[in-house]
Amino acid sequence: MIKLGVRGSTDSVNYILIKIDDLTLMTTENLFLAGQDYRIKTGKNLAQLLNTLSKDHEISVGQNMAENIESELSLKNGEIKKYVK
Repeated sequence: MIKLGVRGSTDSVNYILIKIDDLTLMTTENLFLAGQDYRIKTGKNLAQLLNTLSKDHEISVGQNMAENIESELSLKNGEIKKYVK
């Protein structure tokens, strides 16, 4: 199972985390400090990655986490919410 998470504080998302078994992947740039263009690009790349991974793996993300990630990365089509468990 693949899980999504964030690293940051209550008022800012710094990094997106993708946990696959014992492996944790993290975005390279601090999203709070990165510009809007970087966040939009990261959102598109994350949506594509999850779409590809979902063909062979179950993906799990909480409702609040999905909303937080979509808001931070300017995703407007429910690309993350479709994995809410």
